[in-house]
Amino acid sequence: MLHFLNVCSLICAVCGSKILGVSLTPSYSHQVVFQPLWKELSLRGHQVTTITAYPLKDPKLVNLTEIDLSVAQLSNQNIKKLVGVSQTNFIYEIYHMYTLMANVLDQQLEHPPVKQLIEDERAKFDLVIVEYLWSTPLAFATRFNCPYIGIISLDGTNTIYRKIGNPTHSSLYPDNLLPFGDKLSLFQRVISFIYEFGYDVYLEGVLQEMEQKVVHKHFGGHYPSIAEMARNMSMLFVDADPIFHHNRPLVPGVVQIGSGSHIAAAKPLPKELSMLDNATNGFIYFSLGSNIKSEFLSLPTIKMILEVFAELPYTVLWKFGEDIPNKPGNVIVSKWFPQRDVLGHPNIKLFITQGGMQSMDEAIYFRVPMVGIPIFFDQPHNIKKMVNRGFGLELDRNNLEKNSFKTTILEVINNPRYRNTLTELADLAQDQPMTGLERAVWWSEYVIRHKGAKHLRSPLLDLPWYQYLFLDVIAVLLLGLLAVLWFLVFTFRLLIKLIKWKIPTVSNEKKSS
Repeated sequence: MLHFLNVCSLICAVCGSKILGVSLTPSYSHQVVFQPLWKELSLRGHQVTTITAYPLKDPKLVNLTEIDLSVAQLSNQNIKKLVGVSQTNFIYEIYHMYTLMANVLDQQLEHPPVKQLIEDERAKFDLVIVEYLWSTPLAFATRFNCPYIGIISLDGTNTIYRKIGNPTHSSLYPDNLLPFGDKLSLFQRVISFIYEFGYDVYLEGVLQEMEQKVVHKHFGGHYPSIAEMARNMSMLFVDADPIFHHNRPLVPGVVQIGSGSHIAAAKPLPKELSMLDNATNGFIYFSLGSNIKSEFLSLPTIKMILEVFAELPYTVLWKFGEDIPNKPGNVIVSKWFPQRDVLGHPNIKLFITQGGMQSMDEAIYFRVPMVGIPIFFDQPHNIKKMVNRGFGLELDRNNLEKNSFKTTILEVINNPRYRNTLTELADLAQDQPMTGLERAVWWSEYVIRHKGAKHLRSPLLDLPWYQYLFLDVIAVLLLGLLAVLWFLVFTFRLLIKLIKWKIPTVSNEKKSS
């Protein structure tokens, strides 16, 4: 009975908590992972306030208050620049993206409802859940002096893992911003090591300085450094799982919420797509995601793609921002398709994708094999992992050629091994005692109940870098070895001297005799 009362008191203590969710990336695909969490926490009786560029706007969620940041977006011009930069090198690509986002974050924090919340002295929260692709939003937890959880709509970068004290290894777990996948050659391992070292020594400081300026501007110059705020994070939720992502050791403060648990079951397609129900040969879905638009492709490339589609015996849905004159009769274009419902349709044969994590999550969930045409950031990494695991093939967007494009599409559709491999892996990924959403809710309430999770803090955060690298141990062993060698040399020299002293003495005695 006493145990029951204790459990009841814990439940009551957590019910009705005030939670602030901060998800500032102006990209719909990034927000779809977070939206089910905001919804579920509000349905469990918590008072949830979110700052987001993509609010749910569901009047039935009476416990959910949303601050709409759709006023601050990345323009098509900026995205085109990123696409262009991605053809130079990935270091400059990262720097350019952070520069753009620093400006977007600055605009978002200038938004009157956000400024009003920051300046409201009566506002209090029991927990802050903050999207941790960027460090600036960590300041909200400092502002409200409460525990905070980081959440990411993809797997964590190695830099993010190190910030929460999770071990990393540049060869075993290459950073997901490197275009290498997870099976590295010797040359790639060298590049991975240099990248990790250079990022930590130089690039991380440059990027943090940009965000620190935004923090000081909007929250105050007295706020702690971004690095210090990151070290005090209670937990980190990552949209990953051990089947499709790195099977890596994780400290208790890192919780994987992947395997597509945020994905709802497919609904019937709208009337304008009802013809797909009777597509006896099946259909192909082609989309480059919510940020990259197919109309960014060059005109010769678009013409070549249409020629290939015209030769295929399949209906093709192509997410394209404008109508295409003289397109083949089997091609349907639209600015928007209900992607989950399209991927969940029984007649779909193939998904041609740029390799964004959320698009791949949905395709994996519905067991749809893929052809990947990666553009930037984690997309090359994701697509190469897909190829390594055997449920899709990759094409180079800079060398798209008609014959290889058509051959690759037909290979993935007609060879059952791609779909069979994907089905086997997806079954493994989803065979878990709790869904990712259930884990995220449980651990969120755990942090509220215990007012943080310092007891789960990784000891690596308190270990100096030279101790982590065993430099002090190596120094002691080397000194010990040097001491032994010195003793042996000293002893040997002493013996030599004694022998030399003894030999003349004996010689003199013989002469005197």
